[in-house]
Amino acid sequence: MSLLRPEALPFLLLAPLVWLSLWALDRARRRRFARVVGPRAPALAADLSRGRRRLQRVLFATALLLALLALLQPVWGDVTREVEQRGVDILVCLDVSQSMLARDLAPSRLERARREIAALAARATGDRLGLVVFAGEARLAVPLTRDRESFQELIGLADPLSVERGGTDLGAALATALEALKGQTGEHEVVLLLTDGEDLEGRGLRVSNRCRERNVTVHTIGFGSALGAKIPIAGEGGEAFLRDRSGTDVVSKLDASTLRRIAEATGGGFRDAHARPHALPELYEQRILPMARKSFERDERRAKENRFQWPLLAAFLLWILDPCLGDRRR
Repeated sequence: MSLLRPEALPFLLLAPLVWLSLWALDRARRRRFARVVGPRAPALAADLSRGRRRLQRVLFATALLLALLALLQPVWGDVTREVEQRGVDILVCLDVSQSMLARDLAPSRLERARREIAALAARATGDRLGLVVFAGEARLAVPLTRDRESFQELIGLADPLSVERGGTDLGAALATALEALKGQTGEHEVVLLLTDGEDLEGRGLRVSNRCRERNVTVHTIGFGSALGAKIPIAGEGGEAFLRDRSGTDVVSKLDASTLRRIAEATGGGFRDAHARPHALPELYEQRILPMARKSFERDERRAKENRFQWPLLAAFLLWILDPCLGDRRR
């Protein structure tokens, strides 16, 4: 047997304290009676009446003890019952750096990523979704929620202006996701990292080790191509391409090896969006849904029966019996 509320154990001391208080009260009453009546007190105080009163006090204290035990909610024995499926908490980390504007994926890497996330939200009906946007820094744009419509609307607003600092810091994205999942066990949580993989700060793999220590799985989706593409930006005379300090056009390429190592470090999987037109929905069906089913089955096996009603019923019966033992003689 175990207790659902063991912190309330000290309340059981109330039962013996109440019994002692009643015993002291009866003793004081007998002394007052003896002082008033004098030598005739033993003859007037029937032994049967005194014995019944003692039994009443014991029954009352026992009933109180049983009621307090019901308050602790004792559980024992395994039962099979239908348990509500909890689902999975999914933290999506979306790269909104300028390199995600490259068009080696139509219409652009960023737009393709947003469409993949929208397809995920359409499938994740029983899950909570959250969004971390990142470039050279990261911030939690959408805390975990089941409001899929609002989530999809906010996904459409994610762009390079969503964060102030440029660049790409995969470590910052993963660290922000871990902070959003603080206090969780990792059994129901997963992180999805959507990026072209160019970890300019070089912290992604280090923070992925922290994810593994927290038992949080990280799946990565790579957006881009091995050949790479130039990064279009708005210029004074129209559209231009991003250039480095030497004036050469910047070509952004998919860094699949970094993303694959981050996923493998946490037991996750890597998907190439260039090779798979529906990479994120496929990943959800193959890796995340089985995780939710396994968690649901484990919760069902561990279900315990709350037996509080039995001590409460016994207490109720004793309280009903208590008036029946009263001495009506005057």
